[in-house]
Amino acid sequence: MLIRPEPAKALSARQECAILTHAVARNPGSASLRLRLARLLNQLDAFDEAIAVLTAPDAATPNSPDYGACMALAAAWFGRDQPGDTVRAHHTAIRAEALATTSTQRSAALADQGKALLRLDRLNAARDRLTKALRRDPGNMPACRHLATELLRTGDTEAAIAMTDRLAAQGIGHARLFMARMLAFAQLDRIAEARAIIDPERFRHRRILTPPLGWADIAAFNTALVEELKTHPGLRYERHGTASRSTWRIDALATGAAPIARALLAQIAETAERHVAALSDIAHPWLAARPDRGELRSWCVITEGEGFEQWHAHPFGWMSGVYYAQVPDTVVTGSDAGGCIAFGLPDGLIGADRAAQFGEDLVRPQPGLLMLFPSHSYHRTFPHGAEDRRICVSFDIWPA
Repeated sequence: MLIRPEPAKALSARQECAILTHAVARNPGSASLRLRLARLLNQLDAFDEAIAVLTAPDAATPNSPDYGACMALAAAWFGRDQPGDTVRAHHTAIRAEALATTSTQRSAALADQGKALLRLDRLNAARDRLTKALRRDPGNMPACRHLATELLRTGDTEAAIAMTDRLAAQGIGHARLFMARMLAFAQLDRIAEARAIIDPERFRHRRILTPPLGWADIAAFNTALVEELKTHPGLRYERHGTASRSTWRIDALATGAAPIARALLAQIAETAERHVAALSDIAHPWLAARPDRGELRSWCVITEGEGFEQWHAHPFGWMSGVYYAQVPDTVVTGSDAGGCIAFGLPDGLIGADRAAQFGEDLVRPQPGLLMLFPSHSYHRTFPHGAEDRRICVSFDIWPA
C-alpha cells in the first residue's frame, strides 16, 4: 500500500473564505463561487452566513436547478439546528433528490431525508429512505450509519447484522460498516466476535517516532513543531460535529505555512506504510478492504485542562492514528486516566455491562509517541487538568 500526505494547501479555510466573500460580492450571479463559499462557511460553522449566501435573491436557490446548492443548504439547516430547520433540511433534501443526475447523488439526498426524518421522529419513513439510499449506493456511509444506529437503538440487532452482511457481499468495507457490526455483536453478547473486528493485539501499533531528517532528536523536533502549531493560520476553537469538547484545533494541518508539520506527516506516512506491509499476510475483512493507495489527512487537537474527546471513531478513514507533540508531565508520570486515550466501546447503544465486557484499553501518552489503529476503533480521551496543553496531531488514511 502506497501512502502519501494530502497536498499542502496554500490558504487556511478562513483565508480562502475571505477571498471568496470578495469574489462573490464582485460576481453575485456566479453559482459556483457561491457554492464554494457556502461549503467553506459550513466548514467554519458559520451556518447563518451559508444560508444567507445560498438563499440571497440573486443566488442559486433550492428552486433553481442546482443539486450542489441544495445539499449545501440542507447541511447548513442541519448544522444551525434552530426550530424549523430540520423541516427545512428535509424539504431541501427532497428538492436535491429531484435535481440529482446520478445514483450517488440520489443516494446522498435520500440519506439526508432519512437523517431529517429521524430527527422528526418519523422512524418508519426514515428507515425507508435510508434503505433506498443504500440500494442506490451501497457505499453511502451516512446512510449506513443512520440506519444501523436506528436498528441498534430499537433492539433490531439481527437486522443490523443482516444489513452489514448485504453490504459486505457487495464489496463494501468502510469503517461505518465495521463499527456497526462491532456494536451489533456486542449488543448480542458476542463479545469475542466484536473484539475480533478490531483485533487490537495485532492491528494497533505504537512506537516513539524517529525524528525526520535534519533533526538530532525527537524532543528538538517536537519543540519546533509545537511553536509552529501555536501560530498556524487555521487555529480555531472547537468545531461543530466533532467529538472534541473545550479544545482548540487546526482542521487542515498541511499548509504552506507549516513546513515542520509537513515533515511530520511524511514521516508518519512512511511508518504507516511499513506497518501495513507487516500485516499483509493476515486474513481479515479490514485488511481485505485496504486501498492500494492511501492519502493521509491530518488535523491538530490542542487541549487545555478541561478539554477532552468523547467516544468516537473515524468513519472516513481506513487506518487512523495520533502523534503526541506535547504532553503535560503530570500525564506522563500520572497513575489515573487524566490525559490518557482509551479504546473500547461506547455504552450508549450497548449498555455499560456489555461495554465493560468488551473492555477498555488505556494508553498513557508521552511526547513523540505515534499510535496507529483501524479507523473503526472507538476511543476517547480524558481531561488532564494541567496548566500545560496537550498537543497532538490526529490523522486518517483515506482511500486515495
